[in-house]
This record gives sequence, structure tokens and C-alpha cells, in this order.
Amino acid sequence: MKIYGMILGLLCPLHFAFATGVNFQSDLNTWRTQNHVTSVMISTENLSNDKVVTYTSGVTTLQGKTHVTADSLYGVGSISKTFVAATILQLQEEGKLKLSDPLGDYLPQYPRWKSITLQQVLNMTGGIPNFTESPKFKPMVRQNPQALIPPQDFINIAYAMPDYFAPGQGWHYSNTDYYLLGLVIEKVTGQPLKTVFTQRFFKPLHLNHTFYSTEFYPKAVEMQMAHAYRDGHDVTNFNAGLYGPAGGMVMNSHDLLIWTYALLTPGIVLNQDSLNQLMITVPVPPNPPKPAGAQYGLGIYSLDMKGLGTVWYYAGVIDGYTSTLMWIPAKNTIIVAQVASWPNGHFEVLFPNQPLIQKILVECCGS
Repeated sequence: MKIYGMILGLLCPLHFAFATGVNFQSDLNTWRTQNHVTSVMISTENLSNDKVVTYTSGVTTLQGKTHVTADSLYGVGSISKTFVAATILQLQEEGKLKLSDPLGDYLPQYPRWKSITLQQVLNMTGGIPNFTESPKFKPMVRQNPQALIPPQDFINIAYAMPDYFAPGQGWHYSNTDYYLLGLVIEKVTGQPLKTVFTQRFFKPLHLNHTFYSTEFYPKAVEMQMAHAYRDGHDVTNFNAGLYGPAGGMVMNSHDLLIWTYALLTPGIVLNQDSLNQLMITVPVPPNPPKPAGAQYGLGIYSLDMKGLGTVWYYAGVIDGYTSTLMWIPAKNTIIVAQVASWPNGHFEVLFPNQPLIQKILVECCGS
């Protein structure tokens, strides 16, 4: 188990100061109203002086009057994958597996994928199909939204699809990859993924507003969530089990800041060698609305941005929610942003190339 040491004194608690950028706050309120977004949360941290600024706009429910706060929870979607990647790398540090191991060593029930390495599963170069792209996926989850569907059922959907390419011969986003990695972690540790995350990350880092579930979230968690809507319908209490290790977490902005710093600073979550491996990237083919020129590492993206250099980020999307984390080394700054209810269906609202993120970058980094 990792010993996080005195660095926790720097991480927790963070001191929040509500924004004094009156013009930006006004612009944010206008943007939210014009785009029919229920709520938005933005936090930035200047690591040079540990100053954290938080902007909030909106209410917790569509017709409600309770304003969101820094403690409000949002679905973070695929940001959950960063926890999976960190766990695999920790297990390698502990000598319990190697990134070069073939998937078949752990999951022989999928013989067609047996030669794909764990590293290729992590960086999505194995050619494994994405079950959420199957025409069977949406009918399965929409016809009975209260059903708890085992992860193996989604993996089986992918296994029935043709592979995208031979291992190592391309890149394609695949949620199936992280479902498979979740099973690998559970097999190696002998523990449910929720327990693994809690013991390795949630408790040591004091991520007290971070929750992972393979079922529906309990009422106590749902009551803390900023409600999200799709086509006017409240989808807050989604079945987190549908997205599991690929996207089943909820977090607040405070925890998201802590996690971003802890993950990308050597010696906290990962040692320097592991962090170097996390940051070995492969090109991502053009796929609008994703930003052109992005690269993918082990559960995280990088992008070279004008005036900012290399930026590390993940924009996670789940029904009605979009969350993003960004680390900008050249500015020694972390940005996290969270939105409930996609503006007119645009799930990409918090991608680095989108207007809202560009405004945030100008506000906090002058770029």
C-alpha cells in the first residue's frame, strides 16, 4: 500500500476562495442561461501559491432554487479511467503484474484478445471494440433502465463485434478496454473494484466527495448531486453500473483538483517511472469534436496548445454530465470544470477546444 506522507498536508484541505472575476462570473451566468445548462462548476488552482478559485452558476434542480456549491457532486464519466490506469500501474510497482503481460494471462475467457498486452488495453491500441458503439447497447439500457446488467454482458457485446484492427496497428476509443482492466484488477487483488479504489485512493487522499458504484447510487449520494437532464428528463440517478470502471464515478470539484494533482505529481500516487509510463502517448486519429492533434497515454490525453505548451487532460462524459480535468505544467495550474445538462445536446462542451474552456484559460492563464 502506498504511503502518501506529508504531501497530504498540502492536499487536504484546500482553501476555497470564491471568484472575484466579476466579468467572468457574469459571462458564465450568461453562457449557462443561453445554453440551457442547469449548473456549472469551475475551479482553478495556481500551484505556485496554492490559491484555489471557484466559480459556480446555476441550481441543483431544473425548477429548484437551491444553488450549487463547491460540495455539489457531478458525474465525471471517463475520468474514472484515470483511477483504473493508476491502479494497474501501482500493481506493476508492487510486482503483481506487468504492462507487457498479455490479457489472456488474466482473462482466458476471451481467447481472441489473449495476445493483447495490458499496455495496449490501457492506451486503446489493442483493437478491442467499444460496446457502447454497438446497436444493441442503447436498446438494452433504455428498455429497462432499472436493470443491473453484469459487466460481462457488455464485454460479450463487444466480443461479438469485429475487432477494429490487429493489436498495435491503430487507435480507437473503447470503453470495453477499461471494463476488462477492471476485471483484471479484481482478479489480481481479490477485491471488488470499489474496495480497491477506496483503499488505494479515496481514503489516503481524503477524497471524501468521491463515489464509485456498480449499481445505483444511494439516496444520500444522490441528494448531494447537481441534477442532470437529457431531453428534459432527470437522469441524475443513472445506473452507474452501465459505465462501471469506464465511467461510473461522481466527484466534486475539490476532490477533482486533489486527484489531478496527486495523479500527476511523482511520489504521491505513482512513482516517477510509473508516471513516465502513464505519459507515453500515441496519436489519436482525427475524430471531431475531439480536438485535433490529441495524444493518448495510459488513461489520459495530452494536447499541445498555443501559449500553454503540453496540456494533460481528460473530458469525461456520462448521461447529462460532462466533467474535465486539465493540468498545465507551463503555467503550474490545474483546471477542473463540471456541467450538468449538456447544452443543446453538445456533450463536448468541456473539451479543450471549446469556447467555455478557452474562456477559462484566458481567465486563469492569460492564454
